[in-house]
Amino acid sequence: MVQPVVLAERDIESVHTQVIIQTFSDRVLVIVTQLQKVGTLIQASVPATVALSEASSDDIPSDATSTTLPPVHPSVDLTYLFGNAPSPDHQTLYSSYAAQIAALVWTSEGHGQVGSSHTPVVVGVALKSPRPSEKPSGTDRATFLQVMDLVRDALGTARTT
Repeated sequence: MVQPVVLAERDIESVHTQVIIQTFSDRVLVIVTQLQKVGTLIQASVPATVALSEASSDDIPSDATSTTLPPVHPSVDLTYLFGNAPSPDHQTLYSSYAAQIAALVWTSEGHGQVGSSHTPVVVGVALKSPRPSEKPSGTDRATFLQVMDLVRDALGTARTT
């Protein structure tokens, strides 16, 4: 069964950023875009035989920092489905986004498939980059944390709809 689309948006580092979440019966789609595109699609999954943490997003304070984000499970398998990051350094950054967003989805609870710990999560990442040749910088950490906060807000909205 398809659940309603959830949209959250705000300016992050002066760039308009949107998070779109759509749940399906067999996976969850999360798109993070600053470019009005789907971007690079990465699927995060874990084998059904692997036990995931019982942590809930309610256990994580709303003023999230890197120390309060749920841990990424070491068995997460990331598969690039579509598109490429602008550079190898950005590919690592995009993988970090996909793995952390999946951890947020898996630790959220109470909204259909969003709470199912072994549901694959497909993450679309389309972030504005000054130039594809530039390496990620210190502002990427601040952007990363703000995007995770926006995803958490969207997941909270998903739980209440």
